[in-house]
Amino acid sequence: MNLATVRRRIEFGDLLLLFYALVFIREYAWIVPNNLAAWAVSVVVTLALWGTYLKFKPDVDYRVPRVFWITVALPLLIVYVLRAAIPDLSFDVLNHRLIQGERALCGPQLLPGDFFPNVFPFNPSSDMLTGVFRHVLGYRLGTVLNLLALIWTGTILEKILRPLLAGAWQRCLAVFLVLFTEHMMFEIDTYMVDLLALPLILEATRLALGYDETKSRSWDLSWSALLLGSAMGLKLTNAVLVIPVMIVFAIRLAARERDRRIFRDLGLAAILFMLPLLPHVIYIYRQTGNPFFPLYNDVFHSPFWPDNRMGDGRWGPRNLRETFAWPLITFWMPRRLSELGLYAGRLTLGVISAFVCVVLPRIPARVKLLGLICLLGAWAWSFTSGYVRYALFIEILGGLLLICLANYLLIQLKTIPRGLRLSIASLPIALLLAQCVLSASYVSKTEWSQRPISLKATSEEIQWMGRDRDLLSFQSAENRQSFANVDAWIVSSVKSNGVESLLRPHVPMLGINYNEYFDKPASRQLFSRALDNLRGKHTYSLVLDDELESALDSLKRRNLEAGHISNVIIPFYSFRTQFHMTLIEVLVPENNGAVRRPAGQPDVTDITGPLNDDAFVATLSASNFPAAIRAGQIATINVQVMNASAYAWRSRSNKPPAYVINVADIWFRADGKTMVTNMDGRSTLTRDLWPGESGTVQLSIKAPDAPGEYVLEIDLVQEGVAFFKEKGSRTWRTPIKVE
Repeated sequence: MNLATVRRRIEFGDLLLLFYALVFIREYAWIVPNNLAAWAVSVVVTLALWGTYLKFKPDVDYRVPRVFWITVALPLLIVYVLRAAIPDLSFDVLNHRLIQGERALCGPQLLPGDFFPNVFPFNPSSDMLTGVFRHVLGYRLGTVLNLLALIWTGTILEKILRPLLAGAWQRCLAVFLVLFTEHMMFEIDTYMVDLLALPLILEATRLALGYDETKSRSWDLSWSALLLGSAMGLKLTNAVLVIPVMIVFAIRLAARERDRRIFRDLGLAAILFMLPLLPHVIYIYRQTGNPFFPLYNDVFHSPFWPDNRMGDGRWGPRNLRETFAWPLITFWMPRRLSELGLYAGRLTLGVISAFVCVVLPRIPARVKLLGLICLLGAWAWSFTSGYVRYALFIEILGGLLLICLANYLLIQLKTIPRGLRLSIASLPIALLLAQCVLSASYVSKTEWSQRPISLKATSEEIQWMGRDRDLLSFQSAENRQSFANVDAWIVSSVKSNGVESLLRPHVPMLGINYNEYFDKPASRQLFSRALDNLRGKHTYSLVLDDELESALDSLKRRNLEAGHISNVIIPFYSFRTQFHMTLIEVLVPENNGAVRRPAGQPDVTDITGPLNDDAFVATLSASNFPAAIRAGQIATINVQVMNASAYAWRSRSNKPPAYVINVADIWFRADGKTMVTNMDGRSTLTRDLWPGESGTVQLSIKAPDAPGEYVLEIDLVQEGVAFFKEKGSRTWRTPIKVE
């Protein structure tokens, strides 16, 4: 392949593709134990694959016009530099983005001795990608990847609009308007990763729209599959955007004559789609038993997470009616769209324009399919999350469809007076402009990291650009000495693991601040083994000062003790931006908290808070229960309760009914799965039960009102905390006939 061929085929996005490919190849190279050797292999393989891609890629018969760099790239650059000099302190960045990238760039994301140090060990490829730029360019300029991804997205939009708008200036201005939504601008200079998949999905969309006209169908299908698989590899939530593009490909394929090449192409496309996903899917499955851990654990049943379907009730629609209407009503409900509570309405405008484009007669097939992708994606997003950062691609399609709708009106209304025709055709553009103006007002005030647009702050911070690769270099000699002594981190608060991983990256980290990781016995055993490895080592936790109290509570709940506590100031890549933090020495007890009843201990004492997770272990049995009972009848049964844990169960609460330990009954239908009620009887322990001790409690049960076959389950519950079975304890069950 000669230089002339490369020039004919290479585009702006191809340079970024080199880095995208590098991080996915690096995940495959996790099997290479030496980090330097793994990177050498990754770079060589990536360059070879990139060269192969350029060799087989079809020639590019058009180029992005020069005006694009003035009307699109330059304004985006201006938005970027408004805050780029001030270090990004976004919650998600400090909570999991930094640690994901830092760990995975050096090998498998979970080190030996780790215990889930960040909230969810999702595929770290996107964080590795930002991490590469952060290590090469420094912390501030590392975010330039988001800017480049948006510019790449703009070049693809320009291609899509080329058949609609002949003028380069008009076309490029339209591209900028399509890209200008507040949430895309909020992320343009942060380490949040939602922008990175946009050019991949949009390029696959472009190829799907033109699939029936292209001369390189096999290439387009295969390449699109790889792009869409990569988009899902970067973030699994992109699946709701990927599936509508696949549907359009299916529609295009259905219109073709059947031949063997279709099946060959589909087989190859399926393989290419899976390639970016496989390394992490295999790795995390081997670690947890769930290939998408902790998502869909009600299906995969990892022993390290509750068997439930995850969701965040703070965001998105609250009921089925709202779910169907959500893409249309988002403009009026911004506080349920994101933590920032601001929205200029692109989704609402886009979905309305998509619907109009789908139903209008004589509209080009490409535009109809674009509207179909937008509608399917919008409702799939609504049913799965409704959180605005996961809908940025739908916003792009919405802006694109407003441009298409204006163009359609201009063409179809040519029989009416010119002034009236221009007025009607300009209405979608006017709405788009209004949304952009409102977005600009939001962007000028805030963003995810809450950084100001300040000439003074920028002038103070800009001196560190390009010199901020190592956080330790900003620390005092005393701080560096303190962190050099750390053998392991205990992650006890939500915004500390990013800082901990930057200051001391290659030591085990044990997360204790997410309770779900302690609900299952296998998970608690894994934590106990990780603790065993820390005995005799220097173990610390680093927390923000305002999180100290909750961190100490987390340590206490995990049976860990706080030793020496000292205040530290952490300059965060700047001597102006500083974290006031507390360094806690963590003491690991030798006996793991096992206790026995002391001599002279009263029979009844107060419980003051939630039990330790390992205390939710009971052995239960019941006697004198009826085999059959009348509907609505009340019966009394005897329940034998034994404390099978290593912790004392106190029988009285100083904040009743909170924290009281009760015996409870739960009724299920005959299948043993469909719950009828868990709010029937409750009986409190008559005295404290220490490890190994037993007692009998009388429990009144009331039969369901409808006759039939049922299953009666007996369990313990700590009120306001959890049923014991939710922490892995065994229940007692028996079938009962209700007459």
